[in-house]
Amino acid sequence: MEKGALKSLIYGGLEEIIRDNRYYYHSSVGENYSHFTDAGREAVQEFMGTMAYKIRAAEEADLERRAQEQTLRALKS
Repeated sequence: MEKGALKSLIYGGLEEIIRDNRYYYHSSVGENYSHFTDAGREAVQEFMGTMAYKIRAAEEADLERRAQEQTLRALKS
């Protein structure tokens, strides 16, 4: 998966979590009164664990792609 797609997934996933009152309490008073619920902290931790794996996989795929391109350029020279 490409990095851009992962960025969109992370933003969208977190946005969905914080829109749900079961996971995030949003106070109109201010930031200091807003917080994740216990279920929300658990959901974010699980979500980010999954995303972290996908980020590492995307980074490794990108590194492999760049190495192949560099090798091809060197062979063409």
